[in-house]
Amino acid sequence: MPMFDRARLRLTLWYLAILAVIVFLLSFALYDLLATIIQQAEADTLDPALRRGVARFFARIASNQRALALEIAAIDLGVLILATLGAYVLADRTLRPIQESMDRQQRFAAAASHELRTPLTVLQGTMEVALLRERTPAEYRQILGDAVTEAGRMGALIGDLLAVARAESDAMALVALEPLDLREAARAAIEGVRPLAARKGQTLDVDLASPLPVRGDAVKLRQTLANLLDNAVTYTPEGGSIRLSGYRERDQAAVAVRDTGPGIEPRHLPRLFEPFYRVDTARGGGEDHAGLGLALAAWIARAHGGHLAVDSHVGAGSVFTLTLPLDQPVTRASRGP
Repeated sequence: MPMFDRARLRLTLWYLAILAVIVFLLSFALYDLLATIIQQAEADTLDPALRRGVARFFARIASNQRALALEIAAIDLGVLILATLGAYVLADRTLRPIQESMDRQQRFAAAASHELRTPLTVLQGTMEVALLRERTPAEYRQILGDAVTEAGRMGALIGDLLAVARAESDAMALVALEPLDLREAARAAIEGVRPLAARKGQTLDVDLASPLPVRGDAVKLRQTLANLLDNAVTYTPEGGSIRLSGYRERDQAAVAVRDTGPGIEPRHLPRLFEPFYRVDTARGGGEDHAGLGLALAAWIARAHGGHLAVDSHVGAGSVFTLTLPLDQPVTRASRGP
């Protein structure tokens, strides 16, 4: 029997035992109440008509106590059967989040092992090839350069893994909140991806007219927007366009990244922000992405009291929107993109 089913059965039995005790105590209280009524009837403290009715009722009980016991036992049995079903449902609802968390951890461990195995295999293969025969200094430099590249990729992956692990354990520990303009983080992020977009002939449009005062960690917010822009550049075909816009919406500051990529199928959207989840087969490209960028971006948004949302349609591109609470009250809301 799987571990989850065993735990659910044990918890059901515990719930049932507690409910059985409650049923027993209620039955005992009922019997005590009936005994009190009998005593009152015998003591002539009740109204004569009521006393006669109570007397007739208990006369029937006294004449067939065995039938009464069976009826009470049947009622208790029915209650316990219903309690068993309720306990099973309650145990399932109690343990389901734990099971889902364990499943996510297992998927995370499996994906992390797979991602780390790839650069390690390449690094080992590169070193083994270098040892097969004597080579020129230029060849050794090329081999060592490839090894350094793979080691750097593996180091970056490990750093992302540590960040995700810390994010799962303590959201606010990594975020130092201070007043800032979200536009500054957006401008810094856009400058980082301009060379990548230029190599693919992509157009970058920026609309950051309105100030966006928030309280946040400038480094982490820049990392979030850089991840969104990097994904947009990666999955948008050559010659496409990417638009970054900032706006206010009621008491929220929002930055949206819109691309003209192939879009994402609806079945992928619920799991898009899970660590290591990738839809490269659906969107194309992204072979060098480990699938951690969006997970980290979503965590950073939550740590700031905001959220990260996606709106995507196949063939029509995607829009990723980072929304954070404004640091100042806003009386009028500007239109979004």
